[in-house]
Amino acid sequence: MKDKYKDFDRLNRLMVACFRAEQYYYNAAQDAQTTDLKRFMNYMATERNRIANDISNQLSSRDIEPLELDVEKGNTDRTWSEIKEALDNYDAVDMLAEGMARDKGIVTKISDMLKTEELPEPILEMLYKHRKKIQWYLKQAEQHKKNHFKDNSHKKVTEAEVMSDGSQEDDDDDNDARIIQMRAI
Repeated sequence: MKDKYKDFDRLNRLMVACFRAEQYYYNAAQDAQTTDLKRFMNYMATERNRIANDISNQLSSRDIEPLELDVEKGNTDRTWSEIKEALDNYDAVDMLAEGMARDKGIVTKISDMLKTEELPEPILEMLYKHRKKIQWYLKQAEQHKKNHFKDNSHKKVTEAEVMSDGSQEDDDDDNDARIIQMRAI
């Protein structure tokens, strides 16, 4: 039973990491200076919230108390000098890189849990689905880093090309250069 609790503890810590990533993306969206980046960061915050809440629901359904139920978002306690510093040192590429680093950490944690296969099957399926989504979002963030800040002449992808689980159909090998415009649902 202790081993099983250990795996649920790891799941609980993953949920906290997702909430922290949500907090980062939300706050980064507040600092973003372009509409596209604000939308992307807000969308990423929304998705991390969904993942964290899915994990929280799985834990609660098994009578395991989640470590956190939500995180405080926003920069309400910032002083004027902190706001000025954030604007003076603003770098959109660094913002994306920090979010990507957090997401890579989440993917690593999920992959470790999937390797052990100690959690119940519904949780493993949920984790697999979320890992796939985050990996897809990482590709989108990488494309924003490469293309969007240097050149706005990117192809738009139609909604039909985006599957309901957030992944993209791979009809050809030219998909790597596309940036999907994110909209919060």
